[in-house]
Amino acid sequence: MAETIGLYVHIPFCQKLCHYCDFLTFEDQDDVIPQYVDYLIKEMQLYQDRDYILDTIYFGGGTPSHLEADLMAKIMDGIYATFKVTDDCEVSIEMNPESVTEEKIKTYQAKGFNRFSMGVQSFDPKVLQIMGRLHSRQTAIDKFHLLRDLGCDNVSIDLMFNNPRQDMDILNRDIDQAIELNPNHISYYSLMIKDNTNFQRWLKAGRIKLFDEKTDRDMYHNIQDRLSQAGFNQYEISSFARDGKESRHNKKYWQLENYLGVGMGASSNIDLRRFTNTRRFKDYFAAIDQGEMPVESSEMMDLEEREKEFIMLNMRLRKGFDISVINQRFGIDFKEKYKDALEKHLNYKVIQIEGDHISFTDYGLDVGNQFYLDIL
Repeated sequence: MAETIGLYVHIPFCQKLCHYCDFLTFEDQDDVIPQYVDYLIKEMQLYQDRDYILDTIYFGGGTPSHLEADLMAKIMDGIYATFKVTDDCEVSIEMNPESVTEEKIKTYQAKGFNRFSMGVQSFDPKVLQIMGRLHSRQTAIDKFHLLRDLGCDNVSIDLMFNNPRQDMDILNRDIDQAIELNPNHISYYSLMIKDNTNFQRWLKAGRIKLFDEKTDRDMYHNIQDRLSQAGFNQYEISSFARDGKESRHNKKYWQLENYLGVGMGASSNIDLRRFTNTRRFKDYFAAIDQGEMPVESSEMMDLEEREKEFIMLNMRLRKGFDISVINQRFGIDFKEKYKDALEKHLNYKVIQIEGDHISFTDYGLDVGNQFYLDIL
C-alpha cells in the first residue's frame, strides 16, 4: 500500500568548514562527489519496492549548492525515476551565498525545486569572519536578489545569534537587513558550542567568550518581538514564516511523521523504527555495492518511547498539539496519565491548555526543559 512520506537527501560537501559546525561534511573532497552522486541514486533504488510517495524533498548538508548544476539535476532525475512525487511536493535546497549562481538556480527550478534556503548567519563582517563564513554581507544581499529576480517566490534565510563579536546593536542591524530583504521564512538559531569545532577549542583557550544566559534570552526575545512586528509568524522555537510559508518538511520532524533519509549520516523515521546511515565513504559505498542499505545503527522503539518523543517534538511548535490526537494515536488519556506534570506546569504558567489544545506559554519556551524532564 502506497505511503506518503518526506525524503531527506544529505550532501556532505563544503568549500570550507565553518568554525562552529559539527555536521557531517567534508572540505577538499570534491573528487569524490561524482561517485557519491551515483551511489546516492543507487541507495534510493534500494527503496524502489516500498511504494513511497514523496510530498516533501529536502536537500541538506554540508552545502548542497556546492555541487555542480548537472549533478544536482542527475540526483533529481534519480528521485523522479525511483519514487512517485506529488504535484504539490515541496522541494527544498540549502545553499550558501558564495555557491549560488544563475545557472544553478535555473537548473533547480527546471528540476522542480520550489523552496530555497540560504545560510546567511549574519550580515556583519566581523561576525562572518569569526564564524568562518566565506561570503560577505553584500554577497548575501546580491544572491538573495538574484533568487528573487529569477522568480523564486519561496526563499528562506538562516541567521544565528549569541555569536562572538555580536552584541545587541549588531543583532538589531542583522534583523533590520533581514526585514528589508523580506524573505518568506527566517530560521534564527542560538549558537551552540559543539565538540571538536574551532569554537570549542577557542573557548577553552580563552580566545572567545560567550554571552551569559540572560543576554542570550534578551536577544531571543528581541528577535521574537521584532519579527512579529514585521509580520512573521513564529510557528516553531527557531522558525518564523510569512502566511503559508512554513517549512512542510521540517514540520514532519516536529510532528513525528515518517521520513526517509538517504546519503551518508542521514537519519530515517519509519513507524516505530529509527535508523541512521554510516558516516564513512568506504562503508557507504561497500554496503550499496552489496545491495544492502548503508545503515549503521537502527532502533525499534516501543509506543511509550514514541509517545514521549511525540510530546517533546510537538511542543517545539508554538501551536503545540491537540490532546485528542495523542490520545487516539497512542491509546492513552493524556490528561490523566500526565496529571501531576500538567498541574505543576499549569500553576507555574509554563504551559497552557485551552479546551483540547496544549502548548507552551511565552515563558514556557524559555524554561520548557523542566516540563520535558517531568514528562519523562
